[in-house]
Amino acid sequence: MKNIILTLLSIPKVGRKSVDYFIKYMKEVPKNENDIVDIFIDIKNDNNKIKVPTLEEVKVAYENANEIVNLSKKQNIETIDILHKNFPKKVKLIENAPQVLFYKGNYNAIINENTLAIIGSRDASKEGQENAYKMAYLFAKENYSIISGLAIGCDTYAHQGCLDANGMTVAVLSSGLNTIYPIKNIELAERIVDNNGCLLSEYPIGVASFKNNFVERDRIESGLSLGTIVIEANIKSGSMHTANFTLKQKRALACLNINKSGNKFLLKNNEVISINGKEDVTKIKFQLEKVKEILENKK
Repeated sequence: MKNIILTLLSIPKVGRKSVDYFIKYMKEVPKNENDIVDIFIDIKNDNNKIKVPTLEEVKVAYENANEIVNLSKKQNIETIDILHKNFPKKVKLIENAPQVLFYKGNYNAIINENTLAIIGSRDASKEGQENAYKMAYLFAKENYSIISGLAIGCDTYAHQGCLDANGMTVAVLSSGLNTIYPIKNIELAERIVDNNGCLLSEYPIGVASFKNNFVERDRIESGLSLGTIVIEANIKSGSMHTANFTLKQKRALACLNINKSGNKFLLKNNEVISINGKEDVTKIKFQLEKVKEILENKK
């Protein structure tokens, strides 16, 4: 049976927690819809809060999942789930990990062992734009995949810096990959795909970008990465979500030592690496290597 996880997530009132239970109880891959119902019955015997779907609900979900995959393929969007051996290991390790990912482009950009998120304000200063570009360029030259969110501002310059260094960059979206947000960056998204990079989302085609999706997206940005560099951020900006996820996920967090409320707040934390710019690349790489070693031991 194909697309098991996407089928489960297409069943009414089945979310990530239910899918986690399902995976733990699954002794072998279900051969048909009846097997899926039987596994839910087994779970229900131990956890009364779990809803057992009807056979008809599972059949409809399976049809919907296959339709999503087929329609995605027509737009050169591929699907991978958490049961697949090539699902990104760094993401698999995080709390509340996505269970299905949709991607368009070079998947090697995602599973590169060296990955670094570079993020910052949408309303970035000229200096912030230049710093995002320079850091991305330098780390791309060191064979790091640069992870960011395709937003206006620092994200845009991070992607561009990586591309200009002929590196691999990954844009993590808060919508289905058939909808590029912001519209202003459609050409940048196309350039990423055309130049060995990749677009990534946990949302299937047809899902629009909503406020909560951005926070959900942020955990994937940090989860894909050995560490995150905060270029420039106000204390109430979305970049702070990614920074907090980075710390929670025990990844390296570096922050430019500048007079911005978000940067100043983060640098009060002794776990955050204070940096001034390109002269600190070696210091950041040292911390990223330490994280990589720890993650390798967890696998």
